This record gives sequence, structure tokens and C-alpha cells, in this order.
Amino acid sequence: MEESKKIKERIKTLFSWRDMSYEEYARRIEQKTGKKISTSSLSHKLARESISFREVIEIAEELGYDVIFKPRPNWK
Repeated sequence: MEESKKIKERIKTLFSWRDMSYEEYARRIEQKTGKKISTSSLSHKLARESISFREVIEIAEELGYDVIFKPRPNWK
């Protein structure tokens, strides 16, 4: 799998696991913060890999996940 598809597919999987659409996510964020999010913009950011780390954190938080860095056992 290409690296760009990994990012998009991983985030899409998180939405799927929570049974949440991009539209529902956008509504929730707008209700909580007043910040409007276009679902097409989100989709395009994922496809182009231009999504910021802050946006990934926001998505994870809204979906009830933590972003965790853990060391690889075989790293030297």
C-alpha cells in the first residue's frame, strides 16, 4: 500500500469504526467550536496528504482516540 493511501485509509477506518460520516464530524466540530469544516475539504486534504497534524489530533479526539507514539522494537 502506498504511504499516502495508508494515511487516508487509516483515518477513514477510524470514522468507520465509530460509524461516523465526514458530515456528522463537520456538524459536531461546528457545534463545539463554531469552526466550519467542509466535508469535501477534509476529503481532499486526506487525498492530497495536506492534512495537518493538529487536524489529525482533532479528528482523533472527536472520535475518542489518542494518537500515541511508541518506539519500534527493531529501531537502531
